[in-house]
Amino acid sequence: MCGRFAQVIKHNQLKKLMDELDIRNKDEQLEINYNVAPSQPVGAVIYKGQDRFLTFFRWGLIPSWSKEPSSKFSLINVRSETILEKPTFKNALLRRRCLIPATGFYEWRKSDKQPFFIYRKRSEKTPENASVFDELLFFAGITEYWNGADGSYIQSCAIITTDANATMLPLHDRMPVILTKELTESWLREDYKDPEGLRALLKPCPTDWIDTYPVNKMVSSTENNSEECLKPISI
Repeated sequence: MCGRFAQVIKHNQLKKLMDELDIRNKDEQLEINYNVAPSQPVGAVIYKGQDRFLTFFRWGLIPSWSKEPSSKFSLINVRSETILEKPTFKNALLRRRCLIPATGFYEWRKSDKQPFFIYRKRSEKTPENASVFDELLFFAGITEYWNGADGSYIQSCAIITTDANATMLPLHDRMPVILTKELTESWLREDYKDPEGLRALLKPCPTDWIDTYPVNKMVSSTENNSEECLKPISI
């Protein structure tokens, strides 16, 4: 699963992101968040017609049919294996997909509740002018738009999860779907609406794509949001 992540997109990474994904516009500058928690705003790439935009969503999908934005129905994660079984998720998969850039995500080891940070592994051969896909993780997500009876409006999102790969498995049996640049092209195509074809994209990323290190338990509190959250520790 994914219950906490970091979205610390540096200026040069944002420029690469805009260029490589051919993003036409963004609502505003991405806010630095070292400890993104459910219900907080996250930046995500969406498509509208032939264009792509970087905009903001509340993390925690609120179904359009919900009478209120209650946490009872709000989901931060959606399982890839069952995403076609419920109309709300299936419709979002076919029509409202998004791509969520992240510096990495946190997971807690079950045996001792020790948090770890999972990030994009860089090899010694990775050049300085590498693609943004060599620097960040890109989660597959779905979005929803909720309108309240009082005229209020909330756009929300959820991260799609899949089975853990070998790197992730010592920490948890689930992980976010992390898309390669090639898979992203299909994911962000508005005219691509083949259910099984889309679900086929939702698989674990290659084992050597990611690595992990332990971090301070301060990250367990949503009140802590600083670069200290990302610093490796010795255990």
